[in-house]
Amino acid sequence: MKILCLGEVLVDMLGQGSTAEVGEVPVMNPFQPYAGGAPANVAVAVAQLGGTSSMVSKVGNDPFGSFLKAMLEHYKVNTDYVWTSERGNTALAFVNLDEQGERSFNFYVENAAHKHISSQDLLAIECNQETILHFCSGSLSCNDLHKSTEFILTKAQENAMMVCLDINYRFAFWDDRQSAPQHIDKAAKRTSIIKASREELNELYGEDKVEDTVTGWLKSGVKVVLITDGGEPIQYRTEMFEGTLASPKVSVKDTTAAGDAFIGGFLYFVANACNNTAEFSKWSQRQHNVAQATEFAIRCGAYAVTQYGAFSALPSYSDVAVKS
Repeated sequence: MKILCLGEVLVDMLGQGSTAEVGEVPVMNPFQPYAGGAPANVAVAVAQLGGTSSMVSKVGNDPFGSFLKAMLEHYKVNTDYVWTSERGNTALAFVNLDEQGERSFNFYVENAAHKHISSQDLLAIECNQETILHFCSGSLSCNDLHKSTEFILTKAQENAMMVCLDINYRFAFWDDRQSAPQHIDKAAKRTSIIKASREELNELYGEDKVEDTVTGWLKSGVKVVLITDGGEPIQYRTEMFEGTLASPKVSVKDTTAAGDAFIGGFLYFVANACNNTAEFSKWSQRQHNVAQATEFAIRCGAYAVTQYGAFSALPSYSDVAVKS
């Protein structure tokens, strides 16, 4: 199966240290630009593993946009649906790492090009049972982008297309943060696969309502829900069964691409195991299949945190294959 990744592709400006002083003058250490953006990371993760992926996005008519498109192509991601916007700039994210490799973000997305993806643009996207559409909640975060995302979700449903949502909640993306839980919940019920972190589920729905929320998703027709929890075991849930799998202990350098490597690995595994939506529906009813895909995804995420950056941190198949 092919995988289409919808949403932001942006430049991660990764801090190379903390602010220092030269004499009495504070001096900010430099930021190194890396290609990133959660949906774009997933597209690259799939391609790096050997799968077929395309990016659906917009970049600005600026050097950052040219850089991102060239980087996607370098990593063998199809860019036929990466359009150049004359209305917006390429999005930037300034990322600082603490001693444990955990991130803090400052996003510059006020007039970001990807916010101008329109329903008219998405008419070019072919939706079918041999393709998986992947997106993040950022594609619901502003009015115009929300409308175009609703358009492609409807088109996907009409054509029995598989859809995957990585919640990947970034409150700075949202024009109206109060609407985020409702919009995300509504979109989630239109998908086949959901990936979320325990932290963002607690933030969005409250710790005491997470169980009811996930149960509601499964009852609505979602086939698999994957819940990560930092270094704690990953949980997989279906209507028929559930289980947990531990993450390996590794030396963490940078967690930037961990979640994207994880869901990219899961989608790659599914895309190789199933030829279409109908096959996935049957495949997801066997616990062995879901557990095996989750375990592969965990290896992908664990590898990514041992590397710096986003695209550059994502594993090839040989990096995560079980050695005999």
